[in-house]
Amino acid sequence: MNKRMLFFALGGLSLACFAAGAQEFQGVRANQDPLEERIYLNPSYIPNYRELMRGIVETLKDYAEEVRPDFAIVADGGVKLLTRGEWENDLDELHRAEAAGAKTEDERYLLKLFSPVELIPEGTPDRRFIQSLNAVLATNAVCGRNALPAKTKKLLDEFGVSVLGTEHCKTEKEKAAALKTLAKQGIPAHADTDAAARYDAPLSENPPFGENVSNVLSLQDVKNMLIMTNSRHYASKGEWIDALADTNYDLLIIDPFFKFSQPLSAEDVARLKQKKIGARRLVYAVLNVSVAEDTRPYWESSWKLKDPAWLRFPDKTNPAGIIADYWNSEWKRIVGVYFKSIMDLGFDGVVLQGLDNHESFERIIPIN
Repeated sequence: MNKRMLFFALGGLSLACFAAGAQEFQGVRANQDPLEERIYLNPSYIPNYRELMRGIVETLKDYAEEVRPDFAIVADGGVKLLTRGEWENDLDELHRAEAAGAKTEDERYLLKLFSPVELIPEGTPDRRFIQSLNAVLATNAVCGRNALPAKTKKLLDEFGVSVLGTEHCKTEKEKAAALKTLAKQGIPAHADTDAAARYDAPLSENPPFGENVSNVLSLQDVKNMLIMTNSRHYASKGEWIDALADTNYDLLIIDPFFKFSQPLSAEDVARLKQKKIGARRLVYAVLNVSVAEDTRPYWESSWKLKDPAWLRFPDKTNPAGIIADYWNSEWKRIVGVYFKSIMDLGFDGVVLQGLDNHESFERIIPIN
């Protein structure tokens, strides 16, 4: 079975087929750092966790290109995946030393000293991965002073990859200033005053910053955007859809489930594609490619931390989440069904979350 088939073996399913509701989490969540896993691992072979993560994105892009070439893929994070990293070169040297029979640090050092090999230079762009992306979502470039490095922005520009922004500011004044600053750089952004980044604020901004009366058919047309991935303040799916539809944002980024369990319909998505003024806009769904959540309909009541074994680490940023072995075939099947369903519902694109979780696995075995 080839790589793409692992994702789409059950591709005929829709979001509604995930079942009637989220199951309650049955496991005990330990306050555990991934480093504690180190003693349980046999490091005789260490995979390239970055390449495994890149492979997921590339496979999803390949499928989208075959089915809907205009379907956009946005990376929420994943900046370290854009280029060859020092960790990857250290890993290649370790693999070479193991293949040559070197077991100790001294033996590995001598092998490296007397048998040098030319590794891919650190910072070399990973062209296939970058070409799988339409945009990168950057967080707190202004309010958090976490701007993308100039060389990263230049690289994205060279490959025609757009930058979107999301800002969590302290005050309304800072929020307004952040939106203006990013607009001058040609970066449409979501901005709020929620340090917890819950993306659940009731809609009150009317008109939105940079209101645009024109049709929005691509990322290049987007002037403003709203992220609302948590619908907890709304009593029903209909009320949530009504609130979103009654806005003039150029781009909506939402969860494809109301309160994480009730799937949107194709009719819901079609309605959201129209701004209040009647012009066309873009609607993207979020999809986490490395975190399984006990609030999701795919969650099985028997699952708990490390059972199945690919549910590996508690996600410290998400009480409902467990970081998965994202290369596991069962997990990739879930991701594949989710992705296909998002496309089938008519969303214009997807925002892939959890791309930085390769670092949780890299910390298990510090090889450099």
